Parts: sequence; C-alpha cells; structure tokens
Amino acid sequence: MPNLTKRLTKLRHQLSALNLDALIIPRADEYLGEYIPEHNERLRWISGFTGSAGVVIVLQDRAVIFVDGRYTVQVHKQVPGDLFEVLHLLDDPHLPWLASSLEAGARVGVDPRMHPYRWYQEAEKTLGGAGIELVRTDENLVDACWDDRPDPRVATALLQPESLTGRSSLDKRGEIGASLAGQGADAALVFAADS
Repeated sequence: MPNLTKRLTKLRHQLSALNLDALIIPRADEYLGEYIPEHNERLRWISGFTGSAGVVIVLQDRAVIFVDGRYTVQVHKQVPGDLFEVLHLLDDPHLPWLASSLEAGARVGVDPRMHPYRWYQEAEKTLGGAGIELVRTDENLVDACWDDRPDPRVATALLQPESLTGRSSLDKRGEIGASLAGQGADAALVFAADS
C-alpha cells in the first residue's frame, strides 16, 4: 500500500512553495480521453482510487475526493477516510464546494492541460465570483512529486490491413481532406489519441 500521507505532505509543500491554497486534480490527462495510461494516473497516485471518474482537491489542512454514484462503495474501500473526505460529484459539485470552502483572496492551482476549455471558463467564473484566483501551474504538481512515476509506454503505430479496415488509410484521409475542404477548413484537430 502506498504511503498516501507522505504523498499528500509532499504535494502540500509544492502548494506552499507556490503560495497556493488548493490544487484541483481530475482523473484526466492532456488528451482528455476516457482511457488514461499508467504514467498519467495522477488521481490514483494521490488517493489510491482506481475508478474512471473523479476529482481530488487538496488543501493545506484537508483533502476531498469527489466521485459519482457508481463509485460509492469502491471509494470507501480504496481511499483512506482519515486522509480524504468523500463527497458526491453531482450532489456536491467540486467548484461550488471549493468556492464556499475558501476565503476571498485564496489561490487555487490547476494544470490547464487536464481540463476542457469550457470547464476552465466555468471554474474561473465560479471561483472568481467568490474572489478566488484560479492559477495555472507551469508544471503538473503531482508529476513534480511522483518520484517513481512509470515511463510513458511508447509503441509503433500499426497500419491495419484493408481486410480488417475495409478501406485504405490513404482513401480515408482523402475523404477527410475533401470534407474539410468542402467546409472551408484547412485542418482538423484530433484530440483523442486512440482515434
């Protein structure tokens, strides 16, 4: 069992060094997909929780994990209750909870790569309305503490044969290009690494 107390202490030192009152840690990585590789399982590293959805907020004097109803039993089995308070993600949404838990003038750290832009706008509005500053960190603070973080898995992309795909990659990319041109676009951004 990992020593979550040491991990939280190390992370809180990072918060202090940056004059932050809290840090928001979603179960996400920079690709914002459902499937996260082992080396990006930051929520699991800090809390021990292995579910596919959740948010941890670490403050100097407490830590809270927010999960939805699918994980009510699991979170209590995996996450130490003496280190983390458990709240329901829908009944107690994390942004309003944080806005009511901190005083005006507080600073909340966030790695902006881990959140969709719409979430970021909502966070600025909700926290800003309470006089709380949302601070983009230059690096991911969990990564800065994670000494034994696994190396990213690197593998060669495989081109599947047409017998499995039905059409060649060249044909598919040509169709996408024609569709983009028909819409007056020069490019398409694909964010899902597995698409």
